[in-house]
Amino acid sequence: MSVVGFDLGNESCIVAVARQRGIDVVLNEESKRETPAIVCFGDKQRFIGTAGAASSTMNPKNSISQIKRLLGRKFSDPELQSDLGSFPFRVTEGPDGFPLVHARFLGEERTFTPTQLLAMVLSNLKGIAEGNLNAAVVDCCIGIPVYFSDLQRRAVLDAATIAGLRPLRLFHETTATALAYGIYKTDLPEQDQLNVAFVDVGHASMQVSIVGYKKGQLKMLSHAYDRSLGGRDFDEALFKHFAAKFKEEYKIDVYQNARACLRLRVACEKLKKVLSANPEAPLNIECLMDEKDVRGFIKREEFEQISAPVLERVKGPLEKALSEAGLTTDNVHFVEVVGSGSRVPAIIKIITEFFGKEPRRTMNASECVARGCALQCAILSPTFKVREFQVNEGFPFSIALSWKPDSQNSAPQQTIVFPKGNAIPSVKALTFFRSSTFEVDVLYVDTADSQIPEKISTYTIGPFQPSKGEKAKLKVKVRLNIHGIVTVDSATMLEEEDVEVPVSSSSEALKDATKMDTDDAPSDPSSGTDVNMQEPKSADTTEGATAAENGAQDPEEKSVPMETDAKVEPSKKKVKKTAIPIRELVYGALPSAELEKAVEKEYEMALQDRVMEETKEKKNAVEAYVYDMRNKLYDKYNDFVASEEKEGLIARLQEVEDWLYEDGEDETKGVYIAKLEELKKSGDPIEARYKEWTERGSALDQLGYCIHSFREAALSNDQKFEHIDISEKQKVINECSEAENWLREKKQQQDALPKHANPVLLVSDLKKKAETLDRFCKPIMTKPKPAPKPQTPPPQTPPPQPETQAPEPQTPEQQQSGAGAAGEPSSEGGAEEASGEQMDTDKPENSAEASA
Repeated sequence: MSVVGFDLGNESCIVAVARQRGIDVVLNEESKRETPAIVCFGDKQRFIGTAGAASSTMNPKNSISQIKRLLGRKFSDPELQSDLGSFPFRVTEGPDGFPLVHARFLGEERTFTPTQLLAMVLSNLKGIAEGNLNAAVVDCCIGIPVYFSDLQRRAVLDAATIAGLRPLRLFHETTATALAYGIYKTDLPEQDQLNVAFVDVGHASMQVSIVGYKKGQLKMLSHAYDRSLGGRDFDEALFKHFAAKFKEEYKIDVYQNARACLRLRVACEKLKKVLSANPEAPLNIECLMDEKDVRGFIKREEFEQISAPVLERVKGPLEKALSEAGLTTDNVHFVEVVGSGSRVPAIIKIITEFFGKEPRRTMNASECVARGCALQCAILSPTFKVREFQVNEGFPFSIALSWKPDSQNSAPQQTIVFPKGNAIPSVKALTFFRSSTFEVDVLYVDTADSQIPEKISTYTIGPFQPSKGEKAKLKVKVRLNIHGIVTVDSATMLEEEDVEVPVSSSSEALKDATKMDTDDAPSDPSSGTDVNMQEPKSADTTEGATAAENGAQDPEEKSVPMETDAKVEPSKKKVKKTAIPIRELVYGALPSAELEKAVEKEYEMALQDRVMEETKEKKNAVEAYVYDMRNKLYDKYNDFVASEEKEGLIARLQEVEDWLYEDGEDETKGVYIAKLEELKKSGDPIEARYKEWTERGSALDQLGYCIHSFREAALSNDQKFEHIDISEKQKVINECSEAENWLREKKQQQDALPKHANPVLLVSDLKKKAETLDRFCKPIMTKPKPAPKPQTPPPQTPPPQPETQAPEPQTPEQQQSGAGAAGEPSSEGGAEEASGEQMDTDKPENSAEASA
């Protein structure tokens, strides 16, 4: 499986992958670590990422950026409305109240949803990761802002599905930063908690989190944010300043020209970066508008003055995060700043004054989120072994369930199921007493954020039919999943049945009762409350019903031993469980049918892009061949082509070049392939003649060496060839002579031909001749010597018998000779010497030494 982390920024994105040696940030096709989050629609194809950024200046109205700001938001959202003024592209309200982006693509006006656009960006990032890993990428972890609503989270998941990705987790950017910071720390305390504040100022938003660290774990203590406070707000302040200045000085209104707006925004962004490191900076743009060059100049003090309204809002999230964590500035041990917008000196000054300590930059400000996401993906992946590190994530909002009681006049009831700071993921179970189908609403409560819609979804639970005609007891499980999305997972109807069983003793009855799946008797429905958790018993249920993903049991579902008496006929209550159907309605979510259509559309557009890229490659191949062949005809191919042929080919090349820039500017892939093949019919023979000439020398040397070496070996008097029969040697000599005669004849024919004529002595023929000669001669000349005939050794004293064998009976004479030999060397040693002497006599060259 792939282990990849994506940081989806408002302006740019970063891809990180986990490898055996750690986390690496992947380079894109331009060898850059950051990839712009831009989709540019052209007449024939889309340009995404770096290609989109390159096309955006020339095609601003069809270049869609800041997609993250549009995602999962109503068109009427005040923040979205304020953003629309700075977008060069057109956005309108769709039939469902959500924004639709207009762009001209394939020669017609088209509309795209923000989810589709995000899927395009994700597809590009997926391609970057796949190109680096040389493997398919499916599993990943995607970083999202902590303030994303349920609908926005669902939109990211839908975009990932369209792009062919399967997110293992949507990971809060603040938590990703905290994980990337803490997992490498080896000095974290075992008992005392180390509190670190992370301030992330990105392109469009500011997020603050306070994290408590202990050895091997982190806990998110608080989240705070300002979703519209980032680097682009400083760019906007500079943009407005210079737009007004140029209107006064140069009498040009950049608001009337989309391209001029775009160029001035880019220049202002660069100016902001210069001011981060310098006290003053100039601004120069050539031909901004109406063929006028503009100049500007600003000091850092003036920049901070015009940015004052933005800087005033920095303190708010800091104060909120600190108060929610229940800490003082003295309890915060370190402050870390990350994010591209955190480089503004005025922001650092405010943070320093608030915490009373200098912020640190121990992490890469732009890459920490992507690295944290890749780490989380590695932790969730079975293919990597990661250091044990527990992430205790807290949900930033409170989630409640609301329902109407059975009695029509009663007001809707509501209870908070997942309070703010609730662990992610978690499951809770609620008990309802109902007689017919009912609805449950999932709501945000106490968000203090007007941009988050209150109602998330509605679940219709039923139909169901209680067997006894009274109110049925229903167990409803609500899940806050790993992505931070709330769903009603299941509804089960619990019905009790009396079962009479004869029992001999109370101990056996108790034993049997604990084995059965029993439940408490339902509360008296006449008490007037429809939901069990409103009663004292169910309050405990609500509090204790939290179940982590490991499937912890709801207290109501535990087996309950029943009191029995040996004297009385006992009865048991068996619980029958029936699954109840649930219908889900998520407000604003993409229906499954629409999601399938979006997947098909993305596939079609990706196919169109691929065809256009291949067409470009073929067109470039034709153009490259024209230039390359023309240069070579005047240079190294000059002697290998006849003058008439050369002139004709050059004229043909010129004709194709003119066609490429006129009628052939926009042709299909097949046309370019045919044109290249047509040119190669004339060019390939010339290229082949040149190649034959350059390679012929080495092939001749190789064959000549082969002939010479085999002939020399056959004529040699060397002892190592003495065992080879003379007739065999003669065959080798004859074969070498035949090859030499063939070579001489062919070489004379080739030398008589001019270079521009087709060769008669081909390199392939030379190599084939050398291989044939080698195949014939090598087995003869490398024939091994025959083994020498073994000579019969003289009779020797038999070796002593092994100890395991029984000794043979000896005659007195044998015993006497054995006793007499006791003082002499052993018979084994004598046998060895004798045998050694005999072996020496086998070698003629050592016979003199042996006799001596």
